[in-house]
Amino acid sequence: MNRFSWTTCRAAFVAACATWPAIALAHVSDGSAESPASAWQFTPDILLLTLFFTALYVAGLRRLRARNSFPSPWRSASFLAGMALVFLALQSPLDALSEHLFFVHQIQHFLLHAAGPMLVMLAAPQGVLLAGSPPALRHYLIGPIMANRSLRAVFRVVSRPIGATVLFVGSLYLWQWPPYHDLAVRDEAVHYAMHVSMLVAGLVFFWCVFDARPAPLGARYGARVTMLWVAVVGNILLGAVTTLKPTALYTAYDEFGRLWGFGALPDEQLGGLIIWIPSSMMCLVALFVVIRSWSAHETKIAPRLERNLGRPGAAAPAAWDRMPHGRARLAARNRALGLKLAMIALAVFAGILALGTVIVARTH
Repeated sequence: MNRFSWTTCRAAFVAACATWPAIALAHVSDGSAESPASAWQFTPDILLLTLFFTALYVAGLRRLRARNSFPSPWRSASFLAGMALVFLALQSPLDALSEHLFFVHQIQHFLLHAAGPMLVMLAAPQGVLLAGSPPALRHYLIGPIMANRSLRAVFRVVSRPIGATVLFVGSLYLWQWPPYHDLAVRDEAVHYAMHVSMLVAGLVFFWCVFDARPAPLGARYGARVTMLWVAVVGNILLGAVTTLKPTALYTAYDEFGRLWGFGALPDEQLGGLIIWIPSSMMCLVALFVVIRSWSAHETKIAPRLERNLGRPGAAAPAAWDRMPHGRARLAARNRALGLKLAMIALAVFAGILALGTVIVARTH
């Protein structure tokens, strides 16, 4: 890494660590008379951490490019887009408006909990970030964290399919519970904890879903599909309850004043639709990616299965067909399975969208 990259990463990291405790409770309500719709803010913790991880990623790309082993451009674009969405969720006028409108708050949560983490982890950035990390950072911070048994035990639990799914869906439901949600809107420290927990939950969930390692190091592909279906069902149920409830439940927005003439119930119904449709759609997009990876993995291991079948006394795997042209038959079966799952996903999404459209029409 050249001197500029090293200096940039080190300065960003030191500044982020120095300012984190002091800025952790910073939020929009600073007494400013600025309109929430134009209230761009640049708090040091978020700004410096965003620049820090972006600098690490760019430095990693440069180092891997020198080794001729850098990732594809679409992965780099996915990482940068995900970081941009997280930054926009926390620093753009969305954050100020989220104190006044429930549905804007749900847009912010969608970016912070689903869209941003999904794009970041779809890029599989771990190797690039590690390549871009200065030796001192790897030695004094990353190494001790990875060697800590307690932290590794916690990560093993939350990064497995069950733990990651419970964390992802549970964080969404926890912060939508009216008493906790209203408390987060009123209290800056709780609001900050809400943002951190939802971002971490999203990153861990999509890390498990998009893990490039096949089983047993990574989750089985069937488990990943199940994780995404559970998330879709969770979004549908929470979105439906929030949209179809007869009375408004979140009173904190009335205390701050709802904007643009929105009444309490229409505001919350629109927020429920955002939980219902965009969040479910994001999980279905992830489902397509997992199905494609699953098919590519099985096609990749087909030659090895074919060789094993040729060995005397070798037992054929249950998923392998003992017919001629086994590799072609396996690829065809994978395509058929992928097509069926894709059609199911499209049907579910079409149903979600149609039902949401009907509800919107009826509420207006």
